[in-house]
Amino acid sequence: MDTVPSTESPRKAPGDDHGRRSREELYLALQNDGQQLAVRLVRLLHRMADRTGMNPTDFQCYTLLRVAGSMTPGEIADSLCLSTGSVTGVVDRMEAHGLVERAPHPLDRRKVAVRLVEGAENTVGTTAPGMREAMTDLHAGYSVEELEVIVDWLDRAGATLDALIEPRN
Repeated sequence: MDTVPSTESPRKAPGDDHGRRSREELYLALQNDGQQLAVRLVRLLHRMADRTGMNPTDFQCYTLLRVAGSMTPGEIADSLCLSTGSVTGVVDRMEAHGLVERAPHPLDRRKVAVRLVEGAENTVGTTAPGMREAMTDLHAGYSVEELEVIVDWLDRAGATLDALIEPRN
């Protein structure tokens, strides 16, 4: 695998005011580190999909439904940036593997809702062994106040990304 030299800024020790980075340097580090995190998350998604025997798109749909709950095929298509025809194929494959079911939409009888079947998590199995422990260990070194800042940042970053994703009229 070819590697590209990292453009990361060197890490500064907490409390090391001598080498404190400027706001601009911190923004650059956030940008670079954020892009690297996105790539790592995509790679992890592919590894997790491999472990389940699903293709990455089907696994993304499984993960989306696990997080969001019941969705229409149109909502799935919009969320995963797929055509509705592609979503039909994804849902067909997942239904054949006993992971999802189609049901009448609870609010609009003209629509169909797609939802995970009870026990789908057991069918998929462990997709990332050790993930919970590794993430718990990662966060163990942070104070409750620092974790609150991280959670706040994730919430705000998510809302910002959602705003960028929303279609513009």
